[in-house]
Amino acid sequence: MTPERKMLAERLRVPALLLLFTHVVGAAGYHALWQPVGTWFDALFMTFITITTIGFAEVHPLGTAGRLLTMAISGSGIGSLFYTFTVVLEYAASDQVRAARRRRKMQKSIDALTGHFIVAGVGRVGREAAIELRSSGATFLLVDPSPEIEAIAAQLECPFIKGDATDDATLHAAGITRARGLITTTSSDATNLYVILSARLLNASCFIASRAVDEASVPKLVRAGANRAISPYAIGGRRLAHLLISPRVVDFLETAMTQGNRSLSIEDVVIAPGRGADGQPLEQLQLAAKTGAAVLAVVRDGVPTANPRGDFVLVAGDHLLSLGTSEQLAALARAVTGERSQP
Repeated sequence: MTPERKMLAERLRVPALLLLFTHVVGAAGYHALWQPVGTWFDALFMTFITITTIGFAEVHPLGTAGRLLTMAISGSGIGSLFYTFTVVLEYAASDQVRAARRRRKMQKSIDALTGHFIVAGVGRVGREAAIELRSSGATFLLVDPSPEIEAIAAQLECPFIKGDATDDATLHAAGITRARGLITTTSSDATNLYVILSARLLNASCFIASRAVDEASVPKLVRAGANRAISPYAIGGRRLAHLLISPRVVDFLETAMTQGNRSLSIEDVVIAPGRGADGQPLEQLQLAAKTGAAVLAVVRDGVPTANPRGDFVLVAGDHLLSLGTSEQLAALARAVTGERSQP
């Protein structure tokens, strides 16, 4: 039972008992007054129509004692009944109940997700990751125990779960078993480690990226099950140094790596088995001529081949890192997967 329903039960206990007591006393009183003609059902019916103010005629004639009993029943029963209705209506219209309804509705939408991303931790790093996912059009949700998560999720227009990502129940509620990837960005390496361990046990194929507060924690996070672990401070420091050394290169990469940018992007296209480009050399595909996108590298078994030659034969599982506009990259994806463009 939820805390809201427990509170409702506590508030209804006294009026419900008083209502039941009034019915018992009323039925017993009418039954005694109407002997020998009245039945227990007659007495209970008279008590019920008096309390509910239905206003039917007397079941059997009432004398002074019966009318006094009716007045007592009316005062006690009607007051208890209307107080009960007031409590129930107040409960139905309360902020807690509306919030519970929203949570149930949101949980239903989360339960319907598959192939989505989970962002655990909505600090500065987590918010930036969520903004980037939103810009790319990816489906994702936020997980964090802080009270600010609702406002952040509303701003990002995404579902959320207010809870601790180290708890298996919270990860299950977030759909970790159906998730494509998880980003954990809490401010504690120990917490990130627990999130990684829990997520990896629940979904062995999920891609996990973790923030490392301390650069020395990176290998530990990877050993725990993260596919990638990075230190924002280390990356930020290197980026600042590169800005001084090669500012144009940094500007180019920043533009190309920004998801949702229609002018220029770098994307990863995977070769599907038995379809499209599987088993074909790059020169035969003529991707640059047909799509306008450039193949920067092919990653096979984690080993990149930069600027591959024309006789490079693609196989299933290869990753093509390609550069171009969103339209060019979409055309390249169709070319290597064998899909036809929509009319």
